[in-house]
Amino acid sequence: MFFNRFFVVVLVGVFFSQGKVDGVAAIVGSNVVLHSDVLQQSQFFAIEQQVDPSKNPYLFEEIYVSTLNKIINQYAILSVAEKDTNIIISNDEVDRALNQQIDDFILKAGSEKLFLEMAGMSMRQIKADYWQDIRDMMMIEKYQYSKIQNVDVSRVEVLHFFDSFKDSIPRHPEKYSFSIIEVPFSPGDASTTKAYDFLNILKDDIQIKGVSFDSLAQLYSHDPGSAPMGGRLGFTYRGALVKEYEEVSYAMEIGEISDPIKSDFGYHLIKLIDKKGEKISTQHILRTIEFSEDDKTNAYDAIYDIYTHTNNNFPAFDSLSNIFSTKYKNGSGKYIDFPTSRIPEHVFVVLKNMDVGELSMPIEMSGGYFLVYYYDYQKEFIPDVNNSWDLIYKYAKQKKHNSIISNLVKNIKTNIYINIFNN
Repeated sequence: MFFNRFFVVVLVGVFFSQGKVDGVAAIVGSNVVLHSDVLQQSQFFAIEQQVDPSKNPYLFEEIYVSTLNKIINQYAILSVAEKDTNIIISNDEVDRALNQQIDDFILKAGSEKLFLEMAGMSMRQIKADYWQDIRDMMMIEKYQYSKIQNVDVSRVEVLHFFDSFKDSIPRHPEKYSFSIIEVPFSPGDASTTKAYDFLNILKDDIQIKGVSFDSLAQLYSHDPGSAPMGGRLGFTYRGALVKEYEEVSYAMEIGEISDPIKSDFGYHLIKLIDKKGEKISTQHILRTIEFSEDDKTNAYDAIYDIYTHTNNNFPAFDSLSNIFSTKYKNGSGKYIDFPTSRIPEHVFVVLKNMDVGELSMPIEMSGGYFLVYYYDYQKEFIPDVNNSWDLIYKYAKQKKHNSIISNLVKNIKTNIYINIFNN
C-alpha cells in the first residue's frame, strides 16, 4: 500500500512546524512534486525510524532521497493507471475511504475538535483538499493489484526462495493463546463518600480559612503530573480534558471553585483561573477513590463466582471476557497467538506456571482481580518449508509480486518525463 499524503500531513503536524519550504523537488509527467511535501513525508519516516534529523543529517538525507523516489514511483504508476479503462473507482468508494481514514484519526486524536486543531483546517477543507489524494492512492493500488492478482508461485519457486533467503527469514517468537477476565474493584458508597467529603473540607479551608489552593493541591492531590505545580493544568482546548471536568469548568466564572466533580479518575475540586474563547486555564485537586476491604471482598466474590461457573467451559469464559472488555474497557478479552513480548508481566508470570487447558484461580492485581484461561502454547522456532510451508509460500509470493511491480515501475519511468531538481 502506497503512503498517503493526507496520512502524513496530519501526523507530522503534531511534531513539526507546518511552515512550508518553497521549491520544486521533481516533475513527473504533468505532476509537480514539492520539496515541502517530500520533507513532510521524510520527517514522518524519520519519526518511525527514531532518527533525529538534527543529530543524524546524513541519515535523514538518505531518508529524504528514498522518500522522493517513492513519490516519483507513485506518480509514475498513477500516470498509466489513469489511462487504464479497466480501473474504475466511484466517487462513493472514495468518500467511504476518506471518511474511514478521518474517523480513524479522530479516534487517535481523542475528539473531532483535537483532530481539526492538529490538521489546522476545517472538516470541509480536509475533505476537499484530500479527496483527490485518496482517489489517487486507490487508483494506484487497484492498478498494481490488476498486475499481480493472477500471479502465483510454483513449488519450485518456493523452494528456491527458501534456499536463497533462509538465513534472513525471521524467527517465530514464543506465543501463547489465552483469555482474560478482569473484575475491577468497584467503590461502595462509603469509599465514594469519603473522597467527596475530603474535598469538601478542602474547599471550606480555601474559601473560609483562606488556605491557598496551590498549597493544598501540592499536599493532597493524587494527580502526579499537576500536583507539584499546585494542580495547574495551563490553558487547554475544549475536548482535551475529560467530559465531566470540562462541562463544569466551561460553565464556571473566573476565580470560582467547584463542588467535588466525579470522573473516571476520581473526584476533582476545580478552580477556573482564566478563560479565553475556547481555551480555559484551570487547576484542580484530584482524589482517587480508595477502595475499602469490603469493596475488595465484593470483587473477589464476583470473580470467584465466574471461576466456579466457567471452569471446564472455555466457550462461556470467552463470551464473558468479551462482555467484560466492552463493559469495563480493561484487559479482558481473548488473545490468540500472542508473542511473549506483548503479554503483560503479571499475566505472563501466571501463564508460565499453568498447563494448557487450565483456568487459573482468581489473582489480585492493581485495581482488581483477574482470571486466565490458558488455551495453547507455541514455542519459538525458525520457519522452514517443513514446519511453515504456508508462511514460506506467502513470503515467496510477496517477493515475486514486489519484483513484478518494481520492473513495472522501471518500464513506466523510461517512457515518462522525469526531472529531479537539486534543492
